[in-house]
Amino acid sequence: MKSIIKNINSDKILLFKIAFYACIIIITGEILRDIFREGDFGGYISAGKLVWNNLPIYSDFRNTWPPFFSIVCIPLYWLNEVSFVGLRFIWLIAIVWTNLLIFKWIISYFTPYQLVLNIKQEENGEINLFNPLFILPFIYSLRIFLEELSNLQINVFILALSLVTLNLIIQKRDFLAGLILAFIISIKVYPIILLGFLIFKKKFKPVMFTILGLGLTTLIVFLFFGLNTGIELIKEWNNTQVIHGLKCEHMNQSIWGWMCGLTTNHIRMENLSYNILQLTDIEYKITTLFLITILGLYVAYRFYTTRKIHQSFAKQFIITLSLIPILSPVAWKYYYVFLTPLIILLIYNYRRKLLKPWFHIPIIFISLTSELFIGHHLSDIIETFGIITFCSITLSIYSLEKTLKD
Repeated sequence: MKSIIKNINSDKILLFKIAFYACIIIITGEILRDIFREGDFGGYISAGKLVWNNLPIYSDFRNTWPPFFSIVCIPLYWLNEVSFVGLRFIWLIAIVWTNLLIFKWIISYFTPYQLVLNIKQEENGEINLFNPLFILPFIYSLRIFLEELSNLQINVFILALSLVTLNLIIQKRDFLAGLILAFIISIKVYPIILLGFLIFKKKFKPVMFTILGLGLTTLIVFLFFGLNTGIELIKEWNNTQVIHGLKCEHMNQSIWGWMCGLTTNHIRMENLSYNILQLTDIEYKITTLFLITILGLYVAYRFYTTRKIHQSFAKQFIITLSLIPILSPVAWKYYYVFLTPLIILLIYNYRRKLLKPWFHIPIIFISLTSELFIGHHLSDIIETFGIITFCSITLSIYSLEKTLKD
């Protein structure tokens, strides 16, 4: 019997090793492909170029970001002038390394183990890159991570800085936490959901310093562009992207995109419609806000009733991160990298036998509905009907019930 168990364990170890090396091959191939691509990264370069050359920063349709982000992109434009391929290679390697650091911090904070970024023999309290606590959530999040790589996106860095903010608040370094949160809000906006969470948790010091930081980034915009131009750019961005920034197409995987297809005549995908109502844009937005309010009240209730459990603030912060792509008005697939910390927590609790295995189902659905497995057209159809959106909501709600326990 002992020999049989030993053989089973050996087979599992071999399987995890094979999975690890397969991931390495896939990611390496993706990087080698993407160093020659524009991706969304080209939009960052364009934003930096336009602002550096005193040209209208919103003349490029790809620039959907606040004015401060264009200023941040200036160094990227400079480096792109030095080496197109070299800059993208560094950017992609930085994404991979940052993702590993995210795994390392989550595992070290929420579990009794330390992730070592190698494949050497594990010592006491250590897990290596072959360990299922690393490799399982890594595989589960790989589909979205590859989307992040292929589009040369910035969301992994935003996620990492969000976790830095969490760590600083835990350490009571509120000033620096507030400034970092203000920085990421000023370039991508959607982390503003974290500011609402901090207000709910009565973390008023980091909230105050975040507001101060937002004031500083706004001041930088005014100093760089001039007061009048800065105000006009903020108005233009707000009018174009916030007030009239309706994104109904199937690539928008937020609840807003799905509700747009369900309740209006807007077409999410050519030759495919599933609307059951014909609301105006205003009526659709009010209806969506109503649903988000119901979800928000439930989340607030669960957060309040579990406020005294071990690591409650940090766990609730992680769940809030997972809600960002769901609640954001626009959420392309790669926004769902914000699920990664939650997936790690779920896998850890499952291995502690605190969870039933069914939570794997929505994660597997997210992975297996990739165009890699079912083809581009069928993948688009399934995404149009909200498979990523609803699988993510399922995971977040499930975590409210199962993760927030001692």
